Amino acid sequence: MKSTKEALLISGLIITVIFLTSSCGSNSENQTSIATSEGVEVIAIDKITPSKLSDVVDDIGYTALKYHPEHRAYRIDKVIIEDDLIYIFDYYSGRSLSVYDLKGSFQFAITKPGQGPDQYLEVQDFLIDKGKIEVLDARGKLMFFNENGVFERSEKLTFVAQAFSKVEGNYLFQTGKIPNELGENGKPCEVVQYNLETKKTDCLLEIHNGKNPHSFRERNILKNIDGKTYYGTYFNDTIYKQQEVNFVPEFILDFSPDALPPEMFEPNSPYGDYIGYLNKNKDKAYHTPSLQGNANFSITQFSKSGSHHLIYDIKDGAKIVLKTTTENDVDGGIPLYWAHTINDHDIIMIFDSENVLAKAGKLQKEKSQFNEKEQAFLDFASKFDTNDPLVMIAYHLK
Repeated sequence: MKSTKEALLISGLIITVIFLTSSCGSNSENQTSIATSEGVEVIAIDKITPSKLSDVVDDIGYTALKYHPEHRAYRIDKVIIEDDLIYIFDYYSGRSLSVYDLKGSFQFAITKPGQGPDQYLEVQDFLIDKGKIEVLDARGKLMFFNENGVFERSEKLTFVAQAFSKVEGNYLFQTGKIPNELGENGKPCEVVQYNLETKKTDCLLEIHNGKNPHSFRERNILKNIDGKTYYGTYFNDTIYKQQEVNFVPEFILDFSPDALPPEMFEPNSPYGDYIGYLNKNKDKAYHTPSLQGNANFSITQFSKSGSHHLIYDIKDGAKIVLKTTTENDVDGGIPLYWAHTINDHDIIMIFDSENVLAKAGKLQKEKSQFNEKEQAFLDFASKFDTNDPLVMIAYHLK
């Protein structure tokens, strides 16, 4: 794909891609990915037939997250499960973090919007380090809370960042492609390694192309998965992995022939034209990353006539595509709209309770008899306290 190759050429990474598809004389119509000479894997999205949920998931579990009178999350943007606790951040609506145990009991919340020293203007990202909570503020500030959510201190950064992670004491920050002089010889840098003690910055990935010319909100784009750090952004079809010092391509999502045209990424393209094109051409495909994973599976998202999950089975290399609106044919409950995190073999989605109850009501109107799993879903919904704001849904992968 032209735009992908240009991105890699400009970053100094020349990749020879050998497409083993029918257009190149291949006899294998089912070929879905190709390893390049540099070991970069190209995943041809249009060669993967979307699956049913029951092809992938064999069981679904539901846990009510109990009501707390002073706090309610609305839109869930990021979820971390660590040490038997669930950390749920709502960036947009409530601008707050809720913490529950795995049984659904409320532990505490951090709700600190404001201008004060212990407050955040707007949360960009958060992480958990040995039980303590670190929050990245839009003003280029790191905030530190203890394991009970009590504010401890803040540190001002020398740059503004959109996402971050932490590896062996060093921070990795994504600058959101904002112009900066953090790269070699004053060049702009996209992923920066930063030491909080020494204030030393090292550029791990320079801003190498004009893609994503506008400030889109991106979540879960810089992730530690099974000891490896991955990075992927909107509209950039390359998913990078940290290798030694720098980030290098690991996967390329090939959206041909439905990819966005290269002229879409002109730096001076008006924002209105950009959004207008996406609204009018919903069949065009592009990466909408929300990277998740563990030692068994990794997941990212892409858009192509609707949102899709790409599930990669690390053990056997199988690649599965699920459309987010795919009917739940496992228990008649909620489809897999979002993959908020992965816990062992479970894809975890945090969902608003009102939508769960509405789905249960719809199922009861459509049918008079239910199988065992449908009845389990309805039994859960019938016992649900309407004051409980959220439900944790665990889709168990086969």
